[in-house]
Amino acid sequence: MAESFAGVPSWHHFRLARVSAFLQLDSACGIVVDGDEDAELYGPPQYSPSRIAPEADIPEAEDPRERDSDNKMEIARRIEEKGLEKSLRVKQALESGNSEVVTVYDGAVLFITGGSGFIGKQLVEKILRTCNVKKIYLLLRPKKGKTAIQRLNQILEDPVYGILRSEQPDFASKLIPVEGDVVDLNLGIEEESRKKIIEEVNIIFHGAATINFEETIKVAALTNIRGTREILNLAKSCKQLKSLVHISTAYAHATRSRIKTEIKEDFYDSPLPPDALIQLAEDLENEQLEKVIEPLRRDWPNTYTFTKAITEELVRQTATDLPVCIVRPAIVISAYKEPVPGWVDIKNAYGPSGMVLGVSLGVTHTVHADEDIMLDFVPVDIVNNALIVAAWTTHQSYIAGEKQIKIYFVTGHRNPIYYRDVVNVVKEQARPLVSPKAIWHSFAVVTKYKLIYLLLTWLLHYIPGYIIDGVCVMIGEKPQFIKVYKKVYSVSSVFVYFTNNDWVFLDDNALRLYDQLNSADKELFTCDMQQVDMPAMLMTWFYGVSKFIIKDDVTQYEYAVRKQWWLRIANVMFLTLYFYALYKLVAVTFACLFYFFNLSAGVYQTSV
Repeated sequence: MAESFAGVPSWHHFRLARVSAFLQLDSACGIVVDGDEDAELYGPPQYSPSRIAPEADIPEAEDPRERDSDNKMEIARRIEEKGLEKSLRVKQALESGNSEVVTVYDGAVLFITGGSGFIGKQLVEKILRTCNVKKIYLLLRPKKGKTAIQRLNQILEDPVYGILRSEQPDFASKLIPVEGDVVDLNLGIEEESRKKIIEEVNIIFHGAATINFEETIKVAALTNIRGTREILNLAKSCKQLKSLVHISTAYAHATRSRIKTEIKEDFYDSPLPPDALIQLAEDLENEQLEKVIEPLRRDWPNTYTFTKAITEELVRQTATDLPVCIVRPAIVISAYKEPVPGWVDIKNAYGPSGMVLGVSLGVTHTVHADEDIMLDFVPVDIVNNALIVAAWTTHQSYIAGEKQIKIYFVTGHRNPIYYRDVVNVVKEQARPLVSPKAIWHSFAVVTKYKLIYLLLTWLLHYIPGYIIDGVCVMIGEKPQFIKVYKKVYSVSSVFVYFTNNDWVFLDDNALRLYDQLNSADKELFTCDMQQVDMPAMLMTWFYGVSKFIIKDDVTQYEYAVRKQWWLRIANVMFLTLYFYALYKLVAVTFACLFYFFNLSAGVYQTSV
């Protein structure tokens, strides 16, 4: 397919040939510390999305397409520069020798579950890049015919490890795959490996969980609750344990009954005892279990948050004698600065990044969300900094005799961003980042009303999808659009609870966690969301989706701008004809109904 672009785009070229790029995904920035980095990212203050002024005199290029292309190149360059500057500051902080946090990791042996996931990959990378650990055991299950070691080698091909590989070419020698599965009893670890872990491990990060919001209650309970029980049992056997960090979610107790209320860094009553649910999950088939549990989980939107809430109760009941803490991140998005700005796992195409992906590719044209609610997006590198620091302070507290289990939120409570802010950033700043692989004009209508959203879904997604698939069948191509739009609807349905409701997550513990750090550790392990410029964070996220999921070529930005300019014209023409045709169809339908009604009435009167 030719990559050059000239003239008005053909329907087949943009609406069909590029759709495969979206389907193949199935194979789910500035930081303000001591300076005005938002200004450095976007230019003078009047250009900053966080303080745009109505009276600001913003010059524009004569050709908007040319201006957007220049903006795109400049945004990409500055985002990358900010990442390099952050990397330099981290190196300087390490070389200063003043870090207190890294001391707990010197020569330490770690055990990490969930190391193949989005958070886990960047956690491993950050620890190896900044801490002098001896080794890291990674719990990995065989998958798709690949052994644990084969999976590890595949994981290490991810671009998240690029900088680490250039600085420490032999870093992989510190990673030891342990074959097992968190869903199995004893984690499915063979006895020899288990003995090594018990003898050697100092720090445990437990992040493995099923994050599928539509998972069955049986699988969710055995994975999230029983799996954590097995981790706690292993931790109690470890002879040199310094710290255990359990990764939960900010939404574990964000129930329907607590919407718009404050949620504290504290334990809440569990809907039922953890051991009871584990026993039920082991004894009953899923259909029977669903009937038993359904009345108890009505306050929770899905099995993930429900089982996470019960898992926290399990930690409270059984881990009082361990140096353990709980970290509750909100909605985790792409890396802010480390190791590279915008890094995001391709699997996130079916997570929060999928919403950005759909709009950027010109696939998603309506979103079910309330623009007045606060969104809690947190970058993955900020989350992992909090995990690393939490492990350190938990160890410090435990040896000082403080045995209380601490809970830490990682949310934007003190630095809020609302959905309307996201919409404004997209409209005013992010359009230059639209993908050159877009199959149609990138736009989306946001509504909080379910009925309107369903109507728009049919008008802007399903009906055009059926029309295009029909054309595909006639020309001998495989129909794919309805398949795409069903996926879009599925992703949207998963997140609708979180895009239409909000809660106030009080993060006093998290603030104290950050405040206790010295200047070197604040640079090394920035874990306070108040230090983040939120519009710049969003721009970095959008850029990361383009770079790491869509895998756009930066040299095609000018092509993308020209393409969108023509697609916008095509979109206006299409929507005009499309809605006119719908209007005529409805009008003719009602006219026919009216005619037959009158005809029937006339026949009835004649017979009388």
